[in-house]
Amino acid sequence: MDQQTQLIKFYNGRLVFVVFLLLVLLLGGMLGYNRLEGWRYLDALYFSAYTLTTVGYGDFVPKTDMGKIFTIGYVFFGVGTALYGLSILGAYFVERREKEFYGRWSERTEGILRNTQMVLGKLGFYGQRDNKLREVEKNDIGRKIHLESNKGKGNRKDKK
Repeated sequence: MDQQTQLIKFYNGRLVFVVFLLLVLLLGGMLGYNRLEGWRYLDALYFSAYTLTTVGYGDFVPKTDMGKIFTIGYVFFGVGTALYGLSILGAYFVERREKEFYGRWSERTEGILRNTQMVLGKLGFYGQRDNKLREVEKNDIGRKIHLESNKGKGNRKDKK
């Protein structure tokens, strides 16, 4: 199983759990406010949703003491869970974009190294230790190109 598939499975499991937990919170809030405050189900769901998202319009306010106590616990547990869910979702998309970016970047780099290696080979730089080759080898990419081009060739000298 490759890394992308493992990443998707990891985040899918966490996302399913967070979505399930948020649905339970919304339904629990809806039932709680319906029983404690006597609100209609739609009004209780509406209040639960905008309380979890910290919007707080103020058009519905718990009037009973039990409703206020319920709201305190609901806010502390629900808002934390909602923020956790959003952070999981954001991390999934950021990591997916990073994998795509670095995957494309490594493909381009390999292509550049392969082409440069071919050009150096055609110019006769295999095994030669002159000043031009030393200049190329000073940077990391040049060193990689030279090492890759001489794999398995030993210290072969070009014959002229």
